[in-house]
Amino acid sequence: MEQILQALERDARLTPAQIAEETGRDEQEVRDLIAEAEARHYILSLGATVDWAAAGHAKVYALVEVKVQPEENVGYKAVARRVSRFDEVETCYFMSGEYDLAVIITAPSIHEISDFVGEKLATLHGVQSTVTHVIMRRFKEHGVLLDGAEEGDRQALVL
Repeated sequence: MEQILQALERDARLTPAQIAEETGRDEQEVRDLIAEAEARHYILSLGATVDWAAAGHAKVYALVEVKVQPEENVGYKAVARRVSRFDEVETCYFMSGEYDLAVIITAPSIHEISDFVGEKLATLHGVQSTVTHVIMRRFKEHGVLLDGAEEGDRQALVL
């Protein structure tokens, strides 16, 4: 199962036949394992990493650190789930350190980032404070190089 999940995580466009060839399994066995992984919610989504700026639809990205007041009997989860439900939220992590949540948000403009943080996120019940960092440029996301760098551009490992 792990080999199949790794193959799909690397490239969701792979067909069961391609995965079968890659893993040395029977194609029907791969189909069955993919169906099982979906039923068990191991596979949460299949998607593409899109360079929106190159596609003519640039987005503004921001990392927002959020300090949270944990709620009785549920801790940080209730606030994290409320934060995660906003369409602007791409990613929400529970973190160690000075802030409790790290939230990646996107919007068409810096003004919309500001409005979201100031009017929706910071005012949410359980949120004590926020610190917003605008992401100036993304270079790598989900293991994919975004700036057109070739694999040969990787830094050499010196032993």
